[in-house]
Amino acid sequence: MRLLIVILVLVGVAFAAVIAFGSLRSPDSGNPPPSDQEALEEKGWEPPDWAAAMNAVMSPFAPGLEMTPARVSVNAGAEVERRAPAADEDLRMARLALTSGRGIAVEYGCRDGEGRSCPQKACLCPSGATFTDAEIGDLCTDGWEKRRRTGGGVRCRAEDSEATIVIYPEGGKLVFRPLGAGAATAEFR
Repeated sequence: MRLLIVILVLVGVAFAAVIAFGSLRSPDSGNPPPSDQEALEEKGWEPPDWAAAMNAVMSPFAPGLEMTPARVSVNAGAEVERRAPAADEDLRMARLALTSGRGIAVEYGCRDGEGRSCPQKACLCPSGATFTDAEIGDLCTDGWEKRRRTGGGVRCRAEDSEATIVIYPEGGKLVFRPLGAGAATAEFR
């Protein structure tokens, strides 16, 4: 009976991964595949990030990162570092939500290795918030910026107020920086 349950769970996870990958390739996802070589060269299309797709599929099943205190506030022009402790789990998920401010960028520095995506960056901002290229700088990933590019800057989507980062067993440093001017606060969930 346990074997049957394990097999069903694996089939369900594989099915969810196929759906997630398919949604990344859909024309309305903001990253459609090119129709020919000319379009590839002209638009600079890149395949979707497998780590991000698997992160989205697996994050609900991974244990959360417990941090005390749960809130992190950072002022303009400053940065705040928080240490993620080492743990026995293969990975944990830092589930973050923007609670106040215009936006906050989070970077997790980890040791690069097989099957790892290091360093990881996440940018949290409320729906409709706009930032110039100078305000974003290199705080967010190129893919994140490309999918949100409008005119002379970046415009945040509804889902951008929350993000997850994979935390590996050795732990590491999380660095929080504000996006644009003003202070911002994020919370571990």
